[in-house]
Amino acid sequence: MINAAIITVGNELLSGVVQETNSQFLILQLKNIGIVVDFLISVGDSIESIIYQFDQIPPKVKIVLVTGGLGLTHDDVTKAVVSQYFQSPLAFNSEVYENIHQLFKSRHLELNPINKEQAYLPKTAEILPNRVGTAAGMKFKKDGKTFYFMPGVPREMQLMFLEKILPELSRLSDQKIFTETLHTTGLPEAEIFAKIRQWIDDHPETNISILPDFPNVNLVLTLIDEQVKRTELQNQVKELENILGDVVYGRGTDTLEVVVGKLLIERDLTLSVAESCTGGLISHRLTNIPRSSQYFMHASICYSNQAKIQQLGVKSETLRNYGAVSMQTAIEMAEGVRRIMGTKIGLSTTGIAGPAGGSAAKPVGTVYIGIAADKSKECCHFLSTRDRILNKCYFSQMALNQLRLFLKLRQDYD
Repeated sequence: MINAAIITVGNELLSGVVQETNSQFLILQLKNIGIVVDFLISVGDSIESIIYQFDQIPPKVKIVLVTGGLGLTHDDVTKAVVSQYFQSPLAFNSEVYENIHQLFKSRHLELNPINKEQAYLPKTAEILPNRVGTAAGMKFKKDGKTFYFMPGVPREMQLMFLEKILPELSRLSDQKIFTETLHTTGLPEAEIFAKIRQWIDDHPETNISILPDFPNVNLVLTLIDEQVKRTELQNQVKELENILGDVVYGRGTDTLEVVVGKLLIERDLTLSVAESCTGGLISHRLTNIPRSSQYFMHASICYSNQAKIQQLGVKSETLRNYGAVSMQTAIEMAEGVRRIMGTKIGLSTTGIAGPAGGSAAKPVGTVYIGIAADKSKECCHFLSTRDRILNKCYFSQMALNQLRLFLKLRQDYD
């Protein structure tokens, strides 16, 4: 087994201003090729602190991945650390400078003289090109360890790691690790565990993690065995899908909006959305997906009763008799936006995000979700007990999930 260390550098990581995500990405990538992270730390932009952490890395660690501190500002000190630690003075690298020049040219920008300093790198470093940024990566070997230095900008770091470092590390590891992730929504962690507890007991060779990631609960399956084939893991995934049923909405990199989009395309359906309490969040999520223009036609944010009447044709007596937050209003909203836009499906939300506005009959966190097609319509009711922002997130998730189930289980759209 190969052990690795990850060190993320930057004062901003210790201040709480910036969320550190590079280590999570690297851990998952290393896990997939059988390399275990044994040492992980974030450290500020201090030469003494960074070198101190280098000296604390356990002897069994053979791979050290360092991100951050390669920029041009006064607090970017990683190059100075590298120069000192590996006793390699900085020298001008014409190839790196030309890469920076071409990058600026491709973006129709003037090269700032200060960017030339990015081309000064430790003389004995093996250079790792950065094709989307100005900070080149570096590779060194010392005391039986291989050090890789990468930019802290996530996009630049990820691309450099995937293109330049991961292939090299993959050749070092002879351990086969197969992983798969199942995404569920609509049931809490405890209920998921109760449903699959016996399956877990029956499969001790498989490591399964149940990971809440609001508004989802993800199941990560891992098999580590040179005799295991990927088909065995896929068979186990299918078994879990059969146990959990429609609670599972996807695998791997699937998001709920991706899954819904695929269903709409497969069935050649169009969608319009009327949002009240979600304030456009459903539409935002749907339009984050490439090709969404093939099925997503229109969104109305009808926050007030007047907007619901004027834009969607919701009856004033419906609002008066049942209220804006009701099954009747949700259905009329879905029917109205579908009728006005001429789409096959209409989706609506109306609810109380909070923290005020609730009542005993309709407490804060109440949401009604309407779906309308030509020959069918339905409304679902959910209750969330979170704060306003998380309630809106939950409402949008339940709306997309109900749409997924509607598309999956019904065929009478026309």
